[in-house]
Amino acid sequence: MSKLKKNAPGAVTSLVCGILAILLCWFPVVGLTLGIVALVSASRARYKAMESPEQYGSGGIRVAGFVCGIVGTVFAGIYSVYWMILLTFFGAAIPLFTGFLPFMME
Repeated sequence: MSKLKKNAPGAVTSLVCGILAILLCWFPVVGLTLGIVALVSASRARYKAMESPEQYGSGGIRVAGFVCGIVGTVFAGIYSVYWMILLTFFGAAIPLFTGFLPFMME
């Protein structure tokens, strides 16, 4: 019977932050921050596992955290660009509609 190896430090952190990054990607700053934290934690866990492979496991949780971090970061980035374009468009269009809105008339 083989002894189970423990996860590298940061593997669980990367998984939790990656899942939260996916779930909270519609809040651009939160999603991007959590996604980047997940990627950094997974990278650190990878280097720790490479330094002492006899102590740490193969890293399934680390890889899942890395993938979730990438997905969360990409979704949050796309959503950030979407909101920047949307706010830029409507911000530029506000002067066009000021004469048509009765509550904005002086």
